[in-house]
Amino acid sequence: MSDHESVRALLALSAAGLLDPDEERLVREHVCHCVSCASELEAYGSLSLELSNMPAPQAPVYLVSRTVAMVAAEADRRQGAVLAGGAAVFACVFVLLVGQMLRTMVSEDAALVWLVWASISSVLGAACALVLASRRRLERSIV
Repeated sequence: MSDHESVRALLALSAAGLLDPDEERLVREHVCHCVSCASELEAYGSLSLELSNMPAPQAPVYLVSRTVAMVAAEADRRQGAVLAGGAAVFACVFVLLVGQMLRTMVSEDAALVWLVWASISSVLGAACALVLASRRRLERSIV
């Protein structure tokens, strides 16, 4: 692509003020020497001015409220995920510490029973959390 063609591709962006300083300088230098590009840039400039003077359409109220609700639901989901992750880490550390304490104070058998019971209840709790999370996701998709 020639220099003329590459600058010509940037004229509309220059008229809209969307070029970086180096590209803008390149366009301005080229326009000083090229009459056809100068007239095209002027036409794009007037078009850009007319478009900027047009009123912007307003989003429908239902769309705005629905978008706000979806953003809030996503923030709630992320906060819930962080809290659930923290609770899971705490629970794992707690189970291991109590198992170690039982092994030291009572016996290996008591520690093994504790770890098996804690593991089973943790798996069941995680399954319940997944079911509840999927139901909340289904409820949000209905809204």
